[in-house]
Amino acid sequence: MEIYAVNIEGINEFNFEYTTYNHILSKQTLRKVKNFKHYKDSVRTVVGELLIHYIYLQNQKESSIPLVIRRNEYGKPYCNEAAFHFNVSHSGSWVVCIVDTKRVGIDIELMTDIDYEALISFFHPFESREMKETTSKKDYFYKLWTIKESVIKNIGKGLSIPLNSFYARQNQQVTSIHFEESTLNDTKFHVKMFDFQENYKLAACALHDKFPESISFLDASKIFSFLMHDSRHPK
Repeated sequence: MEIYAVNIEGINEFNFEYTTYNHILSKQTLRKVKNFKHYKDSVRTVVGELLIHYIYLQNQKESSIPLVIRRNEYGKPYCNEAAFHFNVSHSGSWVVCIVDTKRVGIDIELMTDIDYEALISFFHPFESREMKETTSKKDYFYKLWTIKESVIKNIGKGLSIPLNSFYARQNQQVTSIHFEESTLNDTKFHVKMFDFQENYKLAACALHDKFPESISFLDASKIFSFLMHDSRHPK
């Protein structure tokens, strides 16, 4: 398992034209980015998918088969390589992804001043009670939010898994996931929080506990250059 992060703060419409990578990007992503009102949202989505292609090609140097990204009925992306599982998240100036040989999920959030005390009412009652008892409510909420999102994204069924259908019990460095009356209780989810940039929370969810010790940071320009010159993508 590996986790990667790319900073996109300096990428804008004047120095990055995502249509250059139309031959790489999936049709679903191309349709999606055309509907965004803000260019930065397009950048986040495009860089997320390009990052997956880059990691795959770097790890599969002997393969001549390019990655084909598809989506399940709930919108979760997956690929044509059965042993290559991935998940992407983005927020603020960062795009992150996790790759593994088994199903994974990841979530990153920029901690802004939203009404998180009202939003907690949509979570499990156990989590609402826990938040009332903590003095660091904002920190608790965003930690909890990324944990639950990473679990939902691991499952890959979107919000058909309601936020109040399970809860996360946080005990020092260990987080356990508990579902209410669900067959998902038969699945052992492992969750890890990673120290990241100031004002960000990042959580990853896997089906085992072999998480990397740290996150690998990649340079966006090197990713773009590599993909443009790799012969495994049809031009």
